[in-house]
Formats: sequence, C-alpha cells, structure tokens
Amino acid sequence: MTQTFNHVNYLWDEAKAAECGEDQIKQFLYRSNILGADLRITNYGGGNTSVKTMEIDPLSGQQEEVMWVKGSGGDIGTLTRKGIAGLYTKKLHALKNVYRGLEHEDEMVALFQHCLHDLNSAAPSIDTPLHGLLPFTHIDHFTSRCFDCHRCK
Repeated sequence: MTQTFNHVNYLWDEAKAAECGEDQIKQFLYRSNILGADLRITNYGGGNTSVKTMEIDPLSGQQEEVMWVKGSGGDIGTLTRKGIAGLYTKKLHALKNVYRGLEHEDEMVALFQHCLHDLNSAAPSIDTPLHGLLPFTHIDHFTSRCFDCHRCK
C-alpha cells in the first residue's frame, strides 16, 4: 500500500528493503538514504541516523551492543558503509564518568575514538552521544527545510 502525502514523496520500496534481509546495517543505510533523498525535508549533510546491533567483541568473544551512526560530515542521502562509525554502547555510556560540563564538551569528541568497535569507522558525528544514550534501537532525525506554509510572508 502506497501512502500519499501533501509535501513529501513516499520513497519506501518493499523490494529494496527485502534485499537487505536481516542485515540491520544494510537496513539502516537504506532507511538513511531514503530520509536524505528528498532535499525538501532534509538538508544536504543534515540529520543523523543510527542503529544498535549485537556484535561479537573480538577480544572477549562476547556479544556486545554496538551503535552504528552516521560519520561526521556525512550525508544521509548518500551514506554508505564507509561513512558510518561503529561504537560500543557501553563505552559511550561510560563517558558520563569523565564528562566535566558544557565548557569541556569538545574534550568528549576525542574520547569517541576510545569507544570504537569497528576500527575502520568514519569519525563519529557530533550527535554520537545523543544516539548512544537514548534507549532506542533505531533513531532518525533530520535538519529540515521550512515548507512554504505562508506564515513567514
């Protein structure tokens, strides 16, 4: 069933989504690309998306939750596997132990590197803590354009 909207296009394609199978990262990339495809609702380079999956820690052999998030400076409309960062959620939560307040937030960005699961990750985006600390598996947010609603004229 296709939905009709007044200001945006319905871009979800069940066949393309099915091609992702059970691969949560492929599903996350497909979702991201659709959200960023319509520049009427998502600015180029704006917004961020993430997914949390269970992965094997290569050192312990144990299952750990890993958050995959758009990398810094990336565009969700053209996002690929090379443009995301994979970070241990537990380590992101541990950053609360060293957070010294708003005036020291830039220090936190450097500490993201200590949270990496995927050593081939893109640089994590500035929205990494928001996505990591929220309890949701899938998070999509975007920087939108204003629709021509005539309120500003």
